[in-house]
Amino acid sequence: MYTYLRERQYYEDRYDDSTVVQCCSSERLVNKTFKIMEEKLTKKELSDKSPGWYLEYSKYYFLFVESAAAARAEGREAAISKWMEEDQVKDEKLASAHVSGTTYCRTCGKDMQVISKDYLHRDGHKDSDILIMFECDNCKKRMALWQDGTEWEGAKHACEKCGGTTISRHTKKEDVITWTETCEKCGHVKTDTLDLSDTDKEPELVDPFFELDRKRFVFDSDMMSKFKQKLSHFERLAKLNATIEDKARNVDVYDAIKQVKKLKIAQLKELLEPVFTKNSYSDFKLGNPSIGREVSLDFNCLDTKDDREEYQSKRTLHKAIEKTLIDTNWRLMSTGIRYRLGYMTGSLRAYETEDDLKKLVEQRMKNGYVPKVEPKEQSTSETKPKAEQSSTDMRESVRVYFDKLTLGSVPAEVTLKSGKAKRTGIPVLYGEMNPLLRVFIPMRDNDKSVPEFVRKYDFKFGDDDRVPKVKKDSQGRTIRRI
Repeated sequence: MYTYLRERQYYEDRYDDSTVVQCCSSERLVNKTFKIMEEKLTKKELSDKSPGWYLEYSKYYFLFVESAAAARAEGREAAISKWMEEDQVKDEKLASAHVSGTTYCRTCGKDMQVISKDYLHRDGHKDSDILIMFECDNCKKRMALWQDGTEWEGAKHACEKCGGTTISRHTKKEDVITWTETCEKCGHVKTDTLDLSDTDKEPELVDPFFELDRKRFVFDSDMMSKFKQKLSHFERLAKLNATIEDKARNVDVYDAIKQVKKLKIAQLKELLEPVFTKNSYSDFKLGNPSIGREVSLDFNCLDTKDDREEYQSKRTLHKAIEKTLIDTNWRLMSTGIRYRLGYMTGSLRAYETEDDLKKLVEQRMKNGYVPKVEPKEQSTSETKPKAEQSSTDMRESVRVYFDKLTLGSVPAEVTLKSGKAKRTGIPVLYGEMNPLLRVFIPMRDNDKSVPEFVRKYDFKFGDDDRVPKVKKDSQGRTIRRI
């Protein structure tokens, strides 16, 4: 019969209850933090920036609550298996525990029988030891021995009167347990009782939402799948923000990227051919491109200068190629140029993605290269913020932040120069916040633990009510809603 090992459901409930407690604690922390923030902000500031504040709340909730629930779900099986294995080992040790030799009653001399085995703390020992209780069949006297044969002396505490060592004993009669502590030095006796049948004590408070919280925080396979989708979405959001910040910090690098000439292979050949001829290299040819994660291709030529040595020939060609390609997305590969009896070979690599071009430009700038920046024509676009996003970033922002985007319009009229009114429309973009950025918390009756701006946040935008009644068009004409 097992003493410690229980049914698996016991361990599942134990683990899941702990998960709920941890996640509820983290949830309270996030809510309390944003409630403090909510109280310190003015209503106008909170209203004007509510989408940003809600997004910050969503990030923190995901990091401290949802991620914690997912981590608990991933470690659930291992923890439960470990607990069950540990308890099974305890049971096996108890089953095999015994005291060497025969035990006999010190009152009547008869043999004694084992009636219980328990793990107890033992003074001077790091881990709990096994205490074996014996009872005499003849006179019913009892004796407790540790597994090594040492007799148990009972728990010892300091006497409240003289500070001497006390010995504890307890007896149980029906539902009443009585403890006595007797001082070995002065004989003082202290008694305490516990009535297990006491019905007057206050019942433990039961959380009425515990089962609801269990459904929220104990992730099953479906919830884990949704969590991974959300994690991937937040990673996209973080990458987008990092890209925007990087572009703001490294304006010179990204301006240089725009100036890089992105050459096709045919254009590359057309650019290099006269350079080879000018420096006395003939029969210039490009090999077939090797296309994988990156594009590379070999080239070969002949050195036509009879008095040019190998080192000088390789150096001259290397400098000519590097100088020619300095403003392009191609470069000579690190393997360099190979020379054999005037026959020369090398490899070129193309840079295509923005990340690769950034690395190329940064390396060239590190080596002292100053990109040629073409002068910009004066235009109204110069009044726009310098950190304006590229179209690629804008598309990614729309995918990350928004959902169900539609373009509509509200009826309006424009006043022409003649003074006549003409029917027109004001374009309006409708949409919602991406569901993967939302936090779904079941609102309970009179529950104000969640900040008000979170509880009342409207995920939609583009309502007709928010379209201004009067505005100007690109020509400066007045447009009024009707």
